[in-house]
Amino acid sequence: MSSSASDPQGLAFASLAEDYERGRYGWPPEIPAVDATTVLDLAAGTGKLTAVLAARYPEVIAVEPLATMRRVLEQKLPAARALEGTAEAIPLEDDSVDAVFVGDAFHWFDADAAPLEIARVLRPQGSLVVCFNHWRRGFRPRLPDDASEYWRDVTSGLPPAGGGKVESGEWRRALQAFEPLEERAIDHEWHTDAEGVAAYYASVSSMGFAAPEQREQWRDRLLELIPPGRYELALTARVYTGVR
Repeated sequence: MSSSASDPQGLAFASLAEDYERGRYGWPPEIPAVDATTVLDLAAGTGKLTAVLAARYPEVIAVEPLATMRRVLEQKLPAARALEGTAEAIPLEDDSVDAVFVGDAFHWFDADAAPLEIARVLRPQGSLVVCFNHWRRGFRPRLPDDASEYWRDVTSGLPPAGGGKVESGEWRRALQAFEPLEERAIDHEWHTDAEGVAAYYASVSSMGFAAPEQREQWRDRLLELIPPGRYELALTARVYTGVR
């Protein structure tokens, strides 16, 4: 999620911060711990993973390029130190953190520049922990057909969201310097309401290419098509841990 990243779509979240915070699932507390005092949450967004880290480590630094995302993070997690920066230009000294965590963002990074920067700020034997959330199944209860059809029509003229980039596995090339990797899968669930479901769809990266007013109209219409109530999304957090 950087202005120097190979994929500028990673910056498309600038206008989506409120919906992102409302409509994005977080991380299970079982995310593997590493031996660390000072940790970095890189491309921290609104602080979904930062919240888990802040409950665990004495010092948490959150680096995020988008001011709108950082504002949300700072409001909800004032104990974390939020800094403007990117994976390709981390605003920290050499050997300054014990671990770097990345949640649902590694696929946006430049595969050549980012690993070098991560290695630079890590102390010797420091850990890199890369996490991705994957859907095990869609929302339950299932969304009505007219809501799904409406959203397919809305997104048909927009770029694909970032999920395909994750599934391609191309991002793993950037982890070669940290191999061998320890891999772990953690099942968890996200519970939300109809507004959260609509906010999820309105906060995928492709929505950042639409005018804010248009996106809000689409989200509000989608919400009209989704019955009120509680919804569950079954997820698996896949976690890859390597050492510098």
